[in-house]
Amino acid sequence: MVAVGAGLVIVWYMSDHAAVPPVVLPAQAAIPQPAGNDSLLVTHPAVPTNITAQPPSSRGWTNPVQNVDPRPWEQILDSILTGAGEASEKADMLTNLMTLAPVEAEVELAQHLVNLAEDDHYDGAAAFLTNATTPAAVATVLLNDLLNRKNTLKLPMLLVIARNQDHPLKDQAKDMLELFLQADYSTNWDQWASAVDTWLQENQ
Repeated sequence: MVAVGAGLVIVWYMSDHAAVPPVVLPAQAAIPQPAGNDSLLVTHPAVPTNITAQPPSSRGWTNPVQNVDPRPWEQILDSILTGAGEASEKADMLTNLMTLAPVEAEVELAQHLVNLAEDDHYDGAAAFLTNATTPAAVATVLLNDLLNRKNTLKLPMLLVIARNQDHPLKDQAKDMLELFLQADYSTNWDQWASAVDTWLQENQ
């Protein structure tokens, strides 16, 4: 861990978008297998505007909005990826599809989402990443992508995850903060937040 961490810090200091080693999925994490839906909805979701706030903890597989699309999620995904529209619009549709598709489909959907979600349109991805009920495998895809984002997005998001005691990747997020800031404030989250703010101000 020390050797990998040292390399990770060097790369982060060189570039916000440098490649970094992937996060290892916790061994005890398992993806639940609820019954899949036969029909899916594709709408533009209302995504949160504050990345520090988690979405509701209950993540069901239904949506009260009408306009039901009866196609399998794979066909809907293909329509989103090959259809017209801006990347931000497609990211929103993928975010919505992830709330409706079977859990086993979410890893693949998350991989497409991170390719389309831009730093200034990251609310949908942030909602899944910071939600402690998101399956660990899905959160891992999102966290690996976060490490290649700009520091002003990356560090605050890592702090949100690290301080959430119910989050499956809280330990990984805290380790990354320690490596990046070269400090360890244990569970003094106010001190962590102050350190992040100071670092960002000094390294703009």
